[in-house]
Amino acid sequence: MSRGKRTLVWALLLAAAAAIWGFRPGAESLQACAEAHREAATYPDYSGIVIPPNVAPLNLKVRESGRKFCLRLACQAGRPIEVFSANPSIATPLAAWRHLLEANAGGELRMDIYVKGEGGWTHFDTVRNRIAAEEIDPYVAYRYLPPVYDKWGQISLRQRDLRSFEERVVFDNQRSRDPHGGNIGGGCINCHTFLNHRTDEMLLHFRPGSGSSQIPAMILVRHGRAEKVDMRVAGKGAAAYIAWHPGGKLLAFSRNSLVQMFHTAGVEVREVVDRDSDLGLYAVDTGQVYTVPEISRPDRLETFPTWSPDGRYLYFCSAPALADNRELPLQYDKIQYDLVRIAYDAAAGRWGQVETVVAAARLGKSISLPQISPDGRLLMFCGHDYGSFPIFQPSSDLYMLDLSLVGTPGETAPRRLDEINSPRSDSYHTWSSNGRWVLFSSKREDGLFARLYIAHLGDGGRFGKPFVLPQRDPEFYGRCLMTYNRPELLAEPVTVSAAELALAMNSVTGSAPAASDEPWLPLR
Repeated sequence: MSRGKRTLVWALLLAAAAAIWGFRPGAESLQACAEAHREAATYPDYSGIVIPPNVAPLNLKVRESGRKFCLRLACQAGRPIEVFSANPSIATPLAAWRHLLEANAGGELRMDIYVKGEGGWTHFDTVRNRIAAEEIDPYVAYRYLPPVYDKWGQISLRQRDLRSFEERVVFDNQRSRDPHGGNIGGGCINCHTFLNHRTDEMLLHFRPGSGSSQIPAMILVRHGRAEKVDMRVAGKGAAAYIAWHPGGKLLAFSRNSLVQMFHTAGVEVREVVDRDSDLGLYAVDTGQVYTVPEISRPDRLETFPTWSPDGRYLYFCSAPALADNRELPLQYDKIQYDLVRIAYDAAAGRWGQVETVVAAARLGKSISLPQISPDGRLLMFCGHDYGSFPIFQPSSDLYMLDLSLVGTPGETAPRRLDEINSPRSDSYHTWSSNGRWVLFSSKREDGLFARLYIAHLGDGGRFGKPFVLPQRDPEFYGRCLMTYNRPELLAEPVTVSAAELALAMNSVTGSAPAASDEPWLPLR
């Protein structure tokens, strides 16, 4: 073998070792070093957390002065990873990280940070994190958009692989075209929902931009095929906040008349108020749009439907319709929503009566965005001072209710989840399919940009410390001027392409609601 070939082989071997184990040519000995007697300051903060065994590397920036930096990761089994860097931003090799976590699921991950200054290396206290035995769903879908109310030209539905840093755009609002003209863009990609954490059945809502001849559209994906469906309600507006019945044959939705208002001061200056709303149903096989009187009362505001995993109950939020709520000025700060439910017999198509699960007056908070764990036992919701738009309210916290105790002598009040809440808005939560993880939006860093946080539910019913969704570059969030909301954890990737969704969205006609004398047909 020639000298040149031998040099190439050694270079490839060193590159492979670096990729697999985190070794770096010229790595220094860390045996002799001073002790800082404290943990290193880092961003993000990945200390004292519980992580999934299949999560992407926790890349971080060391916020300590120095000329060289080292991150050492070690567990009981497997070879430790040592990453040396002249830059305080440290990225752990993906392959080495995966090997270490897979070999130590249910164990401890020790993180040691070393910083070299003028006087040599300093070791900071070991950070001890736990690797959970339970995995998190490998994908999450979310809206990615500017936080400013009038910048609607850059909205997309995105999908992230939580096991790596791979992200792709499922659909964006620049793909919409007016059937009578060119690209009009600028519309709002709003609600998206998936059936039982799978992607073969999904629904995507699109509101066209101003000046478009398009109607508000729903793109229904069934068995991987996308088509436009018309879920408008005559005289009552389009559908929103949609939830699949677990049987896959019925969708519940709300029809909302929203108005946006603004304060003159404060970090969060917006208010979104629901002036009028009720619930409706969409029969997937027939295209029929209808309601029942119990969920569309004229004296109540009804919104945020969600089904119990067994399909026996439809939960939603309901508030009394104030006398002046259809005219300005609104008494928006007096509206508080209860958490209610109604029984449903899918086989007979029969509905029960609405019952209150948590009264807003008892909680002292308005309730929104109920989501039930896959085993049907735990219900998480947002509690905030008033109204139904928690992401714009710093008072929004996450609460949890044990549904197995509802209506029993041992019934307890919902618990505010102080272990994962922050002084700023926490909202838009989604359960993992195994019920051991929650991923939610939070504005805890600056009150303006919502980021995604992950938290583990322990055996005792308490969550571990939440941590921000890892990024390839740990400085990503510092320069990202977009916000994340409406996350949904998924067991598989979205397979329908953006081109197929755009083709369905841009079609001139779609499946219309089933014909009837009254398109909004109350069934009794």
